[in-house]
Amino acid sequence: MSHPNTIGELIRQESQRYHTFINLALFLAVLTGIEIVIIFLPWPFWIIMTVLVVLSVIKFVCVILWFMHLIYDKMLCLYLFVTGLILATGTMIALLALFHTEDLDYDAFSMDSIPAKVASVA
Repeated sequence: MSHPNTIGELIRQESQRYHTFINLALFLAVLTGIEIVIIFLPWPFWIIMTVLVVLSVIKFVCVILWFMHLIYDKMLCLYLFVTGLILATGTMIALLALFHTEDLDYDAFSMDSIPAKVASVA
C-alpha cells in the first residue's frame, strides 16, 4: 500500500482499512459459526477434522495478514514471521514424533489405578 501524500489521502486510506477490518471481522465470525455448526453434523470424524483444520488455517492467515498488519508492512516482516512459523511447526512435528502416543502408559492416567498407587506409596 502506498504512503499518502496529503491528509485527504491519509483519511481515505484509513477509512478503507477500517472497512476492511470490519468486513474481515464479519467474515471470521461467519467462519466461526460454520465451525460450530460442522461440529454437530453427523459426518465422519475425518471430514469434520479436515474441514475444521482448513477453516482454522484460513482464519489464521487472515488474522496474521490483516490484524497483525503484515499485509501493510514490508515483505521482510512477512518472511521473518513465516520462517519462525516453519521452524515452530518443524519443532512441533519433531516433538510429536519423539513422544509418540504409543509410548504412553494410559493405565497410569486412569482413575482406577490411583487408589492402588496411593496404597503402594503409603
